Amino acid sequence: MVILAGSIVRMSGSGMGCPDWPKCYGYYIPPSDIEPLTYRDGKIFNEGQMVLFNDTLWVAQDSVFASNDFNRAEWMKYPRHDYAYYNPVHTWIEYLNRLIGALSGIPVLILFVLSFIHLIKKKDRGTFVLAALTFFMLGFEAWLGKTVVDAELLPVKITLHMLGSIVIVALLMIIIHRHRIIDARVKINSLFWKIISAVWAVIAFAQILLGTQVREALDVVADHSDDRWTWIAQLPWIFKVHRSFSILVFALLVFTYIRSKGLSFLPRPLKGIFIVALLEIAVGMTLAYAGVPAFAQPIHLFFAIMWFAFAWSFMLISWRKEEII
Repeated sequence: MVILAGSIVRMSGSGMGCPDWPKCYGYYIPPSDIEPLTYRDGKIFNEGQMVLFNDTLWVAQDSVFASNDFNRAEWMKYPRHDYAYYNPVHTWIEYLNRLIGALSGIPVLILFVLSFIHLIKKKDRGTFVLAALTFFMLGFEAWLGKTVVDAELLPVKITLHMLGSIVIVALLMIIIHRHRIIDARVKINSLFWKIISAVWAVIAFAQILLGTQVREALDVVADHSDDRWTWIAQLPWIFKVHRSFSILVFALLVFTYIRSKGLSFLPRPLKGIFIVALLEIAVGMTLAYAGVPAFAQPIHLFFAIMWFAFAWSFMLISWRKEEII
């Protein structure tokens, strides 16, 4: 949900919907219209709250009782960036993204506490370390989200922010696989399936990494043209690599499917790879040949993350040798 919400933020251009962090225009619950951000005689502003005045974002230095004249001594120009535009839709999309991210911290914190108890009771250091890394990565992601806003959506930082979320997914899935029963019919001792599962995980991650580079290039192109139908033609070579890589993915799908006919039991993650990778290719074709429709962008990322999750799960099943719990 966090990753999908972040994708919707980027697709809708809502990344600066809240120009400060962790609050939004100085409020814990952001304004639904521009009135609270408008400087007007007789209004009272609390310390830290913001106003848009003369196309500039100002922060109240203390409690302010507004008069006819804007007293700059009572206000500080927001130092992080020069963005000074209010769009209620963008603000609430970004706020809900942050809210979902904050709520995700609750189960991760509980996981960390339970893993510590588990460490004391059953000496399971592995789970504790993984849970601690997950908790750390979530905090790191929150901090990185702040730097993304401060840098006014610098593409490189957005990409790092997204890749960090994939690391969290990977860590959580390792914990899950340490504490689940694997069907004995799955051939986890086959060298072939160990290799092929690792190849799938690497390729899924590589395609996501290439996709982030395409997205960065797309942001640059979009800044210079509103005609979505021309965007693809203006993209650099990295798009052609990303697109051509999907041919390799499809070939690997066919090869894996043929080899899976020899299995007595088809693991669910492998079934997931077959389904989601095909859907991902289909959505990618829609983006490339249908004018980069906005609705398809978060769907493309969602399927990419699901594809990586299934591939990572398949690899964990194939390489695990013993039950932890």
